Amino acid sequence: MRPFLVLSAVFSTLLLLAILESLSSAGEEADIQGSFGAPIPGLNAGQLATFEFGRSVFKKIFTRSEGLGPHFNAASCVSCHEDPVEGGSSQRYRDFFLAGKFTPEGELEKIYPNCTEFNELLQRQECCLPSMVIPHYGPKGTRDNPVTSGVEPPRLDQADVVARRNAPPMFGIGIFRLVPDPEILSREDPEDLNGDGISGRINRIEDEDNQIGRFGYKCQTASIEAFNRGALNNQMGITSNSIEFAMGPSQDEKFFLDELFRTRTAYAQVAAPMDELVDYDEVSDPELSRGELIALVFFQENLAAPRRGRITSSVRRGANIFAELNCTACHVPSLNTRIGKIHPYTDLLLHDMGPELADGITMKQALGTEFRTQPLWGLCAHPPFLHDGRAATVRAAIMLHGGEAEASRNAYAGLNEQDTLMLHRFLESL
Repeated sequence: MRPFLVLSAVFSTLLLLAILESLSSAGEEADIQGSFGAPIPGLNAGQLATFEFGRSVFKKIFTRSEGLGPHFNAASCVSCHEDPVEGGSSQRYRDFFLAGKFTPEGELEKIYPNCTEFNELLQRQECCLPSMVIPHYGPKGTRDNPVTSGVEPPRLDQADVVARRNAPPMFGIGIFRLVPDPEILSREDPEDLNGDGISGRINRIEDEDNQIGRFGYKCQTASIEAFNRGALNNQMGITSNSIEFAMGPSQDEKFFLDELFRTRTAYAQVAAPMDELVDYDEVSDPELSRGELIALVFFQENLAAPRRGRITSSVRRGANIFAELNCTACHVPSLNTRIGKIHPYTDLLLHDMGPELADGITMKQALGTEFRTQPLWGLCAHPPFLHDGRAATVRAAIMLHGGEAEASRNAYAGLNEQDTLMLHRFLESL
């Protein structure tokens, strides 16, 4: 009954979105707010059951016999998304690292080869990883002996770039898939033609049908499914087949696609929307079932956006100061979606943040100095701050802004004590 329940809920959600879209307009408020970890309002009984099933997959602690590893950083999604509840962020002890080396052409690539049948002999001698994510636990692993003890974790001797990451909070982000492309493109200005010092641009994802990237610190994926499948594989060694792959082709097409995609692996936190992921831990692939993947994606797509705090006169004054500092040039207060207006304080664009925040990691078209404007809703419920968690306070996070945000940062530093307090009251209300 569970797979049927999941699929029924997915299809009914598509119908629900169609109904909401027909009843909504860009000027109306989207009803998407709720408590941390709660679903968006309006889900029916079947959808709520799928949402809770997805939550259980999110909290599931995988074991070796279920496909964990051979290399991993965590045994469950909630391990890194636990604060203040499941779906949130985490403290710095859960940070992980990316590492890459430059090719002769100057492109950044991972320092270990993929685990495919093409390098079976090689993987007997050294580590093979699906992405730039560096796992902390697990042996080298081979097809013959995937859990050998006493082997050191992957080394970084060959790395030219090493970057730290803190898990991003997920509250409300599923609604970003409903932001029309023109809404995002209307604010893109890669050449800064208007001369305001802000030159946001999109990250267009070639292996996701050239869609606009919306998810991840560098907008490196256009769908929550792709981000999920990459993270599952890179962080836990859990393999999956894409939903489209699993549900779409006929048997003859499936045979063809098996041959075409059987060596594909996740790369740079992303999995392609039409592939299979494999590893060599002697557990049959895929290690996550189709129903579990659908429910997991459904859970994350339907997490409620954080409720706004009380709007006092101090908060209103702080909002005015936020605008006067030109923070709203990137942290756009409102976006129009197909179900109404939302208030995430992001433009879903990449911006050059200067050497203060640069990590050297390139993802798709995003450069080492570029990051997506981080949504600010729920800001103070999930410290630490910034993509790598280096900022323990909001003030520290602001003062680390550079590049396109340098003028706003300097203006913030020059505020008097009263205006600074009002600004922080505003940020604490988001």
